[in-house]
Amino acid sequence: MRLKASVVGAVLVVALCPLTLSATGPEKTHWNLGEFSWVKRVPAESGAVPNAQPISLSAEGIQALLGPLRAVVDGQEESLFTRDELKGLTSALSEALALAQPGEDLVLVSSVRRGRTFSRAEGLTARLFVQDGALQIIVHDARLAFMDRWLEETIQPTFVYGSRQMASETVLQASGATRRRPDWLALPLALVQPRTPAPAPAPISPLVSAAPPAQAVAPIPATQEAATYEAKAQRLRNLKRLREENLISETEYQEKREAILKTL
Repeated sequence: MRLKASVVGAVLVVALCPLTLSATGPEKTHWNLGEFSWVKRVPAESGAVPNAQPISLSAEGIQALLGPLRAVVDGQEESLFTRDELKGLTSALSEALALAQPGEDLVLVSSVRRGRTFSRAEGLTARLFVQDGALQIIVHDARLAFMDRWLEETIQPTFVYGSRQMASETVLQASGATRRRPDWLALPLALVQPRTPAPAPAPISPLVSAAPPAQAVAPIPATQEAATYEAKAQRLRNLKRLREENLISETEYQEKREAILKTL
């Protein structure tokens, strides 16, 4: 009987476990990337205008936007993200932005070792959303040292993601970005989204040469045409009079007459 009870209990646990797992597909809201590293869809802050989401941005495009970001740490500029860290984040951010609704933001925590030998992992916290043709990023902590306290006292760290209403002490730098605050940059999507090329002109067949445009011929004014006609008519009358007076022969008369008529 005890064996049966154990089996029944195990079945109940297995049946209930799916309720605690992250949703998949359009309902997915949480991307777990490691210990103290994740991306989440969350409701936008109170009073925020709707975001331009969902939106399709490739992981490569997001990496191109976030890769150049730098932060001032202990008075020195350094890359906000490490190269390997960014590779792990971009796929999750791309998928999350494709699902995020106008009333949602993305928040992220990323905890990695940041270049110092034998150092503990340090956390980076940020809020992201798309507005005004740009990927907006607000960073609260660029280098949050929480790991020692977690390991020694097992105190769960509290993460703050950045806010539209309240600035943090983080100072960000990035070429081509619009600085809305020291901790808030707008990264133009035009830097990574391809432009629609202008249509190419239709090729001209090499067998057919383009004819030059026809030149318009100005009409001869009516008065000029009448004057010309009258002058030729007068020549014909004079020629006929010369023949009647036998001043020219019949052959000469016909040749001259035909020459004048050809000019009409």
